[in-house]
Amino acid sequence: MSDKLHVCVDKQETGVLLKEDDEYIFSYSSDDPMHFISLTMPPRQKDYVHHTLHPIFEMHLPEGYLLSIIKKHFSKILKLDAMGLLSLMSKSIYGRVTYTTQNEVASETLSLQELLHPKDEKLFNELVSRFALHSALSGVQPKVLALVQDKASLRLEQYIVKSWGDDYPQLALNEYYCMRVALLSGLEVADFHLSDDDRLFIMKRFDLLDSGASLGFEDMCVLQAKQSDEKYIGTYESIAKTIKSFVSPKHKRRALQDFFKMLVVNTLVQNGDAHLKNFGLLYKNKEDIWLAPAYDIVSTTVYINNDIAALNLMGSKKWWSQKALTNFAQQNCSLSLQEARKIYLQTFNALQKVIHEIQERLISEKESSKQQVLKAMLTTFKEATCHS
Repeated sequence: MSDKLHVCVDKQETGVLLKEDDEYIFSYSSDDPMHFISLTMPPRQKDYVHHTLHPIFEMHLPEGYLLSIIKKHFSKILKLDAMGLLSLMSKSIYGRVTYTTQNEVASETLSLQELLHPKDEKLFNELVSRFALHSALSGVQPKVLALVQDKASLRLEQYIVKSWGDDYPQLALNEYYCMRVALLSGLEVADFHLSDDDRLFIMKRFDLLDSGASLGFEDMCVLQAKQSDEKYIGTYESIAKTIKSFVSPKHKRRALQDFFKMLVVNTLVQNGDAHLKNFGLLYKNKEDIWLAPAYDIVSTTVYINNDIAALNLMGSKKWWSQKALTNFAQQNCSLSLQEARKIYLQTFNALQKVIHEIQERLISEKESSKQQVLKAMLTTFKEATCHS
C-alpha cells in the first residue's frame, strides 16, 4: 500500500499525507483558507508532523466489526497499519475530505424498501460483502455504509446500516427506541428506521446534502486532538468547552442547549457509551459551524449491569440527578436554571412517551429475546423517571 496520499477538500487537491520513519506528515499544497483539512489544522507552510495518524484522518478508519472483516480479507497480502488501512479505504471515502480527485463509490445499490423489508436474516451479511470496503465507519458495532437509490427521484443516498451480534442481542431495537427519545425531545436527528424484522437500524448520513455537496464533520476526538483509543478519556465539561471554542456565535446558544439535552437523554436512557466520538460538529466553513445531530444512543445497562457513564461530569461517572445536571447546565452551558429545567422536562416527557410505546409493543411481542430487551429498557427508563 502507498505511504503517500493526496488529500482533497471539496474535490480539490489540498495537500499530501505521507509516512516517513514512523512519523505521519501532512503538508499543505494549497494556501486557500477555505480548503482547511480540519478546524484544528489551518493552512500553513510548516508541516503537521505527528507520531500517530492525525486525528482528522484517523476518524475515517473503520473500527471493531468492520476492521475485523477487512483484516480477515487483506492482512495476509497488505500491511494494514494506520496508513495502509487509510490507503485501502481512501478511494471510497466520500465527504468534504477525500483522498483522490475521483472517488470510487460502490456501484451496487439497493432501495430503502429492501432494507426496511428484508426477505431473510442474511441481508446484513450480504451488505457486508457488498459494501465493507466502502464503509469508513468508526465504532465497534457491526455496521456498513450502503448506497441507497430513491425510487422517486433516482437520487443516490448513503445510509449507515447497523446490525448486532450475540454479545448485544436486539441492539437495533434498543437504539431505535433510544433515538425515539432524542427525536421526541426536540433534538435534531437524521432520518432513521428499523427494519421489519428488527435486525437492522438504518440511519441516513447527516453530512451529505440533497444537492450532493458535503458538510465538514469532526468528532470531539478530532477537535480535542485525541486518537480514537482515547475516546473515553475526557469530560462532558471539555465537550461544552470545545463547543464554545469552535461553534459560530450565531449557533452557539442552540448548540449548548442541544448538547445539554443530549446529555440528559444519554443519562435517562443510561447510555454508558456516550464518549467523545459520539458528539461532533458540522460546518460549511469557518464562519458557519454548529452541533451535529444526535446519534449512536443506546441503553448499555440493558447488557451491562450497573454500567457507568463513558465520561466524567463534575468528577463522577455515576448517573447524575436532575439537580446535578441542571447545575452542570448553568456552570458549563451558559443556561439559566429555568432554561435547564425546561430542557430536562422536555426530555423527561419524551422518555414517558417512549415508555408508553414500549409497553404497547410488549403487548403483541411474541419473541422472547425481544421481550427481554424491551422489558430491561422499560425497567431502566421507569427508574429514571422515578429518580427525576
